[in-house]
Amino acid sequence: MVIINVLLKVIPEKREEYLTYVENLVNKSLQDEGNVFYSHFEDVYQKNQFMIVENWANQAAVEAHNKTDHLQDFLKNIGTYLVEDCKINVAVTDTEG
Repeated sequence: MVIINVLLKVIPEKREEYLTYVENLVNKSLQDEGNVFYSHFEDVYQKNQFMIVENWANQAAVEAHNKTDHLQDFLKNIGTYLVEDCKINVAVTDTEG
């Protein structure tokens, strides 16, 4: 399994627009082949700080997701909503199962 965490710090004035925008990404990513889990959370201590948590069956599923129109659009446009670049953490677990 491949686990990806994406930390996003959103410009306060763009919060509502961002939430609508990211909902599209989450809904479409949930339908991608090889998706095990995909969700979006707000930090309970820091308003406008969000985390996208992704779980993929394998690296091939990640690579296919990376080529989708919805992720390409996200990568192209997410910067307009953020205070700073997003931070991405990737972990691979149990490559056999």
